[in-house]
Amino acid sequence: MKANPIGGLAAMSNFPDWRDRMLQAVWRQGESVPEEVLTWMSEVHAEFGEMPEDEFCELWTERTFSMARSAFEVIEKSVFDETGKRVTGGEFDYVNYFRDPDFGPVGAVRFKSTEVSTPDWAEVLGVVAEGVQEFVMDYYSTVWPVCRLHAFGLHVDYVHDTAVWKCSGGPADGHVVGALNAIMGGPS
Repeated sequence: MKANPIGGLAAMSNFPDWRDRMLQAVWRQGESVPEEVLTWMSEVHAEFGEMPEDEFCELWTERTFSMARSAFEVIEKSVFDETGKRVTGGEFDYVNYFRDPDFGPVGAVRFKSTEVSTPDWAEVLGVVAEGVQEFVMDYYSTVWPVCRLHAFGLHVDYVHDTAVWKCSGGPADGHVVGALNAIMGGPS
């Protein structure tokens, strides 16, 4: 990729059109785009200008993959700190990048039986947490994480574009234990 020779305001003048074209290639139609993703796209456009769709799709997938690896490191540490168990071994393919021609021009990051194709920290963190949770249950026959109030296993949910651990115990369909970022020390 080449640096944008135009730079500044002139480069940004076509940003909305370019952004819309790129989102048609990579985004699930009908879903709102997280602000974090739009900000990143603006930064990409400011630095590289109107890069071609195939280059943007590759960058989109590389960012998702990089975020998944970072999320794995955060969650792996949390599992070890809470259970003393390691999320490693030949049985565990923790991040698998693939391209499916039926899926579209972007690749996806598969994590156990879950996958993510969006460079959005909340979604990536949630998908990776679910994959690690699945591994811990399958490999160690251990429930992780567990609600300290109800002793129930927690599940990933999303509240206001934030990945959270939720317990199904208690009144009114359970309660949020906390944001995965805050609990696991990841980026906010």
